[in-house]
Amino acid sequence: MILINKYEPVISIDEAFLQCVQDQVELCKIYEFIDLPDHIRNIEKLNSAILRNYYANALDNNLLDIKSVKYLINKNLRASNMAERAVEQYQKAEQFIDEQLHEQLSIPLLYQIEKIIIEDLYQNTGEVNLFSSQIARIPEKLNMESELELESLFDFLNSDSEFHPIIQSWMIHFRIMSLPLFSEAKSKIAGLMQLFWLRKHKMDMFGLMSLEHEIYINKQAYDQIIFNAIQGEENALNEQITFGLQLQQVQLGRLKDLFRNYFRQQVDFEKLNPRQKNIMNYVFERGYKLKEIDDSILNKRQKLIMYIIQHRGFISTKELVNEFDCNRKTIQRDFQLLLDLGLVKSIGAGAGLRYCINLQEKGNPLLEKYQADFVEQNSSEISPEIQEGL
Repeated sequence: MILINKYEPVISIDEAFLQCVQDQVELCKIYEFIDLPDHIRNIEKLNSAILRNYYANALDNNLLDIKSVKYLINKNLRASNMAERAVEQYQKAEQFIDEQLHEQLSIPLLYQIEKIIIEDLYQNTGEVNLFSSQIARIPEKLNMESELELESLFDFLNSDSEFHPIIQSWMIHFRIMSLPLFSEAKSKIAGLMQLFWLRKHKMDMFGLMSLEHEIYINKQAYDQIIFNAIQGEENALNEQITFGLQLQQVQLGRLKDLFRNYFRQQVDFEKLNPRQKNIMNYVFERGYKLKEIDDSILNKRQKLIMYIIQHRGFISTKELVNEFDCNRKTIQRDFQLLLDLGLVKSIGAGAGLRYCINLQEKGNPLLEKYQADFVEQNSSEISPEIQEGL
């Protein structure tokens, strides 16, 4: 089976996909820009692992309260029943795929995940004995049709350079879900194989993705899409990819809100006035671009000036002369360059001359909205000369 002929005509790379990829790329840059302390990053990475584990088990009808999942992952609780051991085995499966990122997609990889999730779950328990209802699981094998289908898909994706890894990951997920697989844990295996592919291509948002959360919330629609695929409905693959991208977008939105909350704590957002809040909103959305400016365009002092302006809102030449202990003309030349590049705007004149962030960027309605709100909220307090400068 030549899957490039099977998949290529029916998958359309549309605006929704491009927006999803752009949002993920920008969010990665924002995450790096806000520069969270390592202990905070580790906490959120652990929280995401807890969420993935909790919702993966919930999708598999293993309902365990999230506090217990947290305690089990943190080793504060020893597993005492099958539901709790399932949490431990899922964590082991995640650790296993982290160790396999140098490998390609393969049937042996899928079998190894199945072993950890299903076989080891039943074998590593004291409940398995002659007098218990639990029995050790005999290793299962895929039927020949499923194995050939997945082998062909994996071979295709391992060599494909046309489709983006995000789209490829949903192809993996839904293909596993639509084929006869093992007697249980199909959704866990599909999610772990998808996570493996995203991590392999560094598309899992630094380990913070929890797509299982979005699938669980949208389980009815998710089940219907899988049913349609099993029935062989036309355009089922497009429906799957579209649905997957929607879930991806929602998850990115949750992560962006999380990053925004941390950033606002860093800058004491609630203590700021409306003008300062608008500036901080701008810094969160666009501040990462400061790190992208080439050293041949801005030197280190000029980048530092931009950083100071972003975090103080307004700054004068005199204040920066004192800050850097340098010649006034040097700072004036710096500001002239920043003005020419459109990175700052001047407000007022003479002794009242100040420089602030240029919030108004062409082609960015979001920033224009911030600018309009700033003018509207402060129009009664700002002189006509300063309003003209805005």
